[in-house]
Amino acid sequence: MAFTRAVIFFEPDAALSDGATPLALEPIGGRPVLHWMFRALCAEGASRFFIAAPPRYDAQIRACSPPDAAVIVSDRHDALMNFLDAPDMAAVLPRAALPMPQAGAGFAYAAPGASLRDAWAVRLTNAVQDAQLLSGWAPLYGRDTLEELKPIFQPETRP
Repeated sequence: MAFTRAVIFFEPDAALSDGATPLALEPIGGRPVLHWMFRALCAEGASRFFIAAPPRYDAQIRACSPPDAAVIVSDRHDALMNFLDAPDMAAVLPRAALPMPQAGAGFAYAAPGASLRDAWAVRLTNAVQDAQLLSGWAPLYGRDTLEELKPIFQPETRP
């Protein structure tokens, strides 16, 4: 499936214990999870990213992003709606995930920007018209899941 945009959601602050790092910034394979997410999404054609996270993570997020990618880091609903104001498809990852080709279709999906805007105009939901499930993503539900996946995660070896 072709998409040029991607939306990645960090877990809300309320889900993090004091001082905890968001799962997307936790290391695996020598790099933060987000690095591997960016790499896989870029390989699928994404070049524009909206990272739904508090701006205090901006520097860490940008350190993971490809230098030629357009990245917006914001926790503002209006900024997300502006990002989606385009006719092209956007991949949506509702939480941190690892790219794993053996993973079947599940929680990640892609939909036209207009469909996402319509569904998310009032509140965020995964009930999006015209959405298509994406395979190849293993969601991280917590640090336990990350630890379980470490032995089987095989990152690409190029930088």
